[in-house]
Amino acid sequence: MTQGKVCRMYEPDWMLCDGGTGDKIDTNYIVITATGDPAFLKPLVPAPLEATNEIVIYHGFFKKTLLGGKVSWNWPFQEWGFGIKAKLTQRPFTEGLYLVQLYVDDDLVQAHGREIWGYPKKMAEMTIAQDTDRDSEGYDYTVTRRGSRLVTGSVRNLRPIESTDFPLQTGHVICFKQVPSATSPMVKSQELVYVLVEFPQGPAWAGDASIEITDGIADQLPFGPLKNLKGYFGRRLFTHNGLSPLVIDAMELARPLKFGTEYIAKAAE
Repeated sequence: MTQGKVCRMYEPDWMLCDGGTGDKIDTNYIVITATGDPAFLKPLVPAPLEATNEIVIYHGFFKKTLLGGKVSWNWPFQEWGFGIKAKLTQRPFTEGLYLVQLYVDDDLVQAHGREIWGYPKKMAEMTIAQDTDRDSEGYDYTVTRRGSRLVTGSVRNLRPIESTDFPLQTGHVICFKQVPSATSPMVKSQELVYVLVEFPQGPAWAGDASIEITDGIADQLPFGPLKNLKGYFGRRLFTHNGLSPLVIDAMELARPLKFGTEYIAKAAE
C-alpha cells in the first residue's frame, strides 16, 4: 500500500505519480547560502533542535518526469524554501535542514506536504525570468503572495563547479508537524519529522547572489540580516522518500507569533 492510496481521500491526483514510493522529479534549483544572526534564527527552531547560523534558501522548478516510460511525477510546480541547518540536542543527535517557510504554486504539493510530513507550505505566485533548462550566467526569480512581493532573488556570474560542492546533497530535511484539536483550543500532537531527500550528482554552477525578503501581512518571515551570500544553480533528479526514518516530539511551538503594529494596521484597513 503506497501513501498515495492511503491519502486518496483528499489527494487522488498523487496516485497519478509514484504515489509516495519514492517520488523522483527532474528539478532545476536556484540556491543561495548565507549566514544569519543567531538572535533571529534560534527562536524559529523548536527544541529539541538547536539552530546553527547556516542558512540555505532554494527556489526549485520541479518538472513533469518520465522514467523508464512511466510517469514518476505528473505535475510541474515551483517551490521556494528557507531552511536553517540544525541538530538534535538529544540522541540520536541527527542533523538536517530545518524548514522554516515554504511557498509553492500547486495545491497537491501544498496539501500532501503539510498533511503528511508537516512541510510549512503556503500558496504563492512565482516567476523565473530565464529558462532554467538553458545554461545562463544568471537566474532571477520572484515570490508573490496576496499581492505582496515577498522575495526577489538573483544569482549571477555563474561558473561550473564540482557537483559535490553544490549545497543540496543527500540528507535530511526537518519539518514541524502540528495536529490541532478539533474540539478544544489545543494541539493534539507536534512532531519533528525527518525526511530523507536524495540529490544524485549532476551539473552545478556557483557565483554571486542577492536576495530581498519583505515580510507580508501574515507571512512571518522574521529572518533578520543575512551575510556571506553565495549563489548556486544545479540540475538534479530529486528523490523524496515518503516514509520518515525519524520522528521526535517537539517541545515547543515552531516559531514565536509576532505581528508588528504596521501589519495589524494594514489588516484592519
